Amino acid sequence: MTSTNKIQKALPFLFTEADGKSSINKENLRWSAMIVLALLVAAWAYQRGNTVTINDARIASDVVIISSNRSGWISELNIDSGSLVKKGDLLIQIDDRSTQLAKKEIHIQIQIKKVEIERALEEMTMVSEEQLSRLDSQKERLNSAKSNANKAESSLKLAESNFQRSSKLLKKGLVSLRRWEEDELKHKQAQESYQQSKSALLQQMSELRQTKAHMKTVDLLDKRIAIMRQDLERLDVERQKIEMELADRQIRSPIDGVIDKTFGHRQEFISPGRRLIMLHNPNKIWINANIKETQLRHISVGMQAKVYIDAYPNRKFKAVVTDIDNATTSEFALLPNPNPSGNFTKVTQRLRIKLSIDQLDNLLKPGMMVEVDIDTRSAASTPTPIPTTPTPTPTPTLHD
Repeated sequence: MTSTNKIQKALPFLFTEADGKSSINKENLRWSAMIVLALLVAAWAYQRGNTVTINDARIASDVVIISSNRSGWISELNIDSGSLVKKGDLLIQIDDRSTQLAKKEIHIQIQIKKVEIERALEEMTMVSEEQLSRLDSQKERLNSAKSNANKAESSLKLAESNFQRSSKLLKKGLVSLRRWEEDELKHKQAQESYQQSKSALLQQMSELRQTKAHMKTVDLLDKRIAIMRQDLERLDVERQKIEMELADRQIRSPIDGVIDKTFGHRQEFISPGRRLIMLHNPNKIWINANIKETQLRHISVGMQAKVYIDAYPNRKFKAVVTDIDNATTSEFALLPNPNPSGNFTKVTQRLRIKLSIDQLDNLLKPGMMVEVDIDTRSAASTPTPIPTTPTPTPTPTLHD
């Protein structure tokens, strides 16, 4: 069966039979072509009427700019443009030899200070135990001296009483002179013994006060240890500062991403604040598109869109409207136009919308130009209600 026979069988109304031969009916062919063309034009017009096309659009991403807050020579540079990195990977190492020496020095100072504190604690413990032992011993001596003084005082009173009685009896001739002399000697010996015990008591009391004064040495040692501990805390703060500086000299990736550009070389001296690396996460991209303000009423969040990328003209991508700005782009201009001259030319303003799009084989890169066709039928847009002034209800009039 030839191709002509196939067409005749599928579209018999395009052919006529004359003298046993088939020929094309030009009139029917003309009308069929016009109908097909009309259907195509209608389909195009319907599609065009329900689609918002935007050509001012591009792919965007959060591009992270990494700078250094330390100065020094770049000793290691482990990445280049296009390198894939993980969060925490070492990107650049700034020379840290002097910082490492400072860390060792502060570590030695901390160890020395800890040894001094331990020695001071041992000294305070030893002095405290010694002073407590001396205080207890001194209290026992003082109690013994008080007891001896009380005994000597009692002996003195007894000897004085005996001596006074012997003196009275001697005057009456009732005792011998020898007995009186013995009582007198005992009285004098009791006085001397009492004076000695009293002196010993005063001496023990003085030594007790001295021992208590020496107990303040423990308090002084405790305060000195407190000062040493504060010095140790200060050294620990210095150590933390040095460790922070060491960490700052190791520039690590803050995200999983790809390196966009580097701005340094190995053995190059850098200063604080200089940018060194630009990178972004290729899996976190979106589309920024600028729409005319006259198109805003046709677009709402959630609408589907087809994306055509200039770099890949034969591939189609899908996106979804996720956000619409609340102000036009002109409101964020660095040089606003206040129109001081009074001449005014009305210009259609633009608003930025954001569309989410999925990464595909790492083809989509920030800055790529795209065209977006938003299907306005894909989400029901709720029209803004127009406020109306309620009609006042007439007051009824009463007639007599």
